[in-house]
Amino acid sequence: MVVGSFGISVYHFRLFPTLTYFKHGVAGSPGVTFASSGNFSSATSFPQPIVLGATFDMELIKAAAAVISTEARAFSNAGRAGLDFFTPNINPFKDPRWGRGQETPGEDPFLASQYVVNLIVGLQGGIDPRPYYKIAADCKHFAAYDLENWEGINRSDFDAKVSLQDLSEYYLPSFQSCVRDAKVASVMCSFNSVNGVPSCASSYLLQDVLRDFWGFNDDRWVTADCDAVENIFNTHNFTKSPAEAAADALKAGTDIDCGTTYSMHLPEALKKSLITRADLEKALTRQYASLVR
Repeated sequence: MVVGSFGISVYHFRLFPTLTYFKHGVAGSPGVTFASSGNFSSATSFPQPIVLGATFDMELIKAAAAVISTEARAFSNAGRAGLDFFTPNINPFKDPRWGRGQETPGEDPFLASQYVVNLIVGLQGGIDPRPYYKIAADCKHFAAYDLENWEGINRSDFDAKVSLQDLSEYYLPSFQSCVRDAKVASVMCSFNSVNGVPSCASSYLLQDVLRDFWGFNDDRWVTADCDAVENIFNTHNFTKSPAEAAADALKAGTDIDCGTTYSMHLPEALKKSLITRADLEKALTRQYASLVR
């Protein structure tokens, strides 16, 4: 992690099939550096998650994840990567027009729930391993996220209208398994709103469901998708200012801003008493409790 005055950025692989792939001329990812030749010039390539999910072989999923995390740790040991990774994408793939569906294990919430437990065990080195994670994984995108750009509606501001039954039976089971059963280190809140409230500003999702109901404890953290906190203000129009957007996200439970809204506007939010020192310290405590692991 890279620590700023009021925010923390997370180095991560942003790769579709897995965390790692062969160096083939188009490989690249923020926070990851491949060598031009020799050691660390390549890494093992695995099938897309949609293909891995189709195997229905959970031991295979776990074994592949263990290889990925071993190589990711090796890259980190060589100073070529961090240890926090924005993976896996476990949004249920309900509509084949969503281009990112290839990143998911499929449309079935039960399959996704089984897949993610085995994947996280392989990535992190066990269920809540102590004292150290092998790597820290991140279940995304929480929640009801499955649209990029369609008929003038885009991912940065769409509002997912979801009934409580659909939320509990279809959109959330994979995240529940990831958090409650696999003990993932982090969760990413999504760009979209859910029933009128931006996900990264939703105390219902981030506090009531994630922490209070599923037991996501205080040595684990929530990160926003990149610029999702900014979008609370500038695309959702949920607040009147960026400072209010930063305050709403922090108080709802978004500990890390992948973007610049926290670093630029949390000082103003603190000055205006929109947040307290205790709010800041809670987020930092969660981040550093994870960092020492």
